[in-house]
Amino acid sequence: MSATVASPLLREDDQGIPRSLPLLAALVEAEARLFAATAAASRPADSGLVRAFRGCAAPKVPIRVFMEQIHLLTRSVPATQGMVRIDGTAFVLTGIYLTRFVRSAAGREAGILVEPATAHRLVAVAVLLAAKFGGHPPSNWSWVFEDSSEGAIRAEEMAGLEGRFLRAIDFRLFVDSAGFDSFCKVQGCV
Repeated sequence: MSATVASPLLREDDQGIPRSLPLLAALVEAEARLFAATAAASRPADSGLVRAFRGCAAPKVPIRVFMEQIHLLTRSVPATQGMVRIDGTAFVLTGIYLTRFVRSAAGREAGILVEPATAHRLVAVAVLLAAKFGGHPPSNWSWVFEDSSEGAIRAEEMAGLEGRFLRAIDFRLFVDSAGFDSFCKVQGCV
């Protein structure tokens, strides 16, 4: 990854929040608002993939707050004694994985959208995968997503959602430096 492209996004603000987090949250929220206004978001779930990511209940907490809670809770996991950090790189990877998911053949075929009913679960799984692939392998973090969503995403959902997400993107987790830099440029324009 190019330091000139990525460095501003990977730094933390005064509160310790990676700058890529609010930018990614803004992209996800804008996408969710766009599809909330269309009939496509309100149509019944025709596929198991859409039903899985809509879940039983849509979290009421805004995406940015949800992502900040994930970031803060993972830093305070007792087993890691605050040593695990989901950094700016993980939130860039999260955005790349979300894009891959929505553009995947499985995602297009299912008609899945980043809408209010799916956004939190999609983000949760993408963050989990980014943390794993980015060198911060989580150990039993499912409760973090449950707490961050105020109970709307149940811990026991995460393993199934992770498997569906991975299959949809054909297990393509590797991101080369050109792809990383390209997404950083997109985030920098928000």
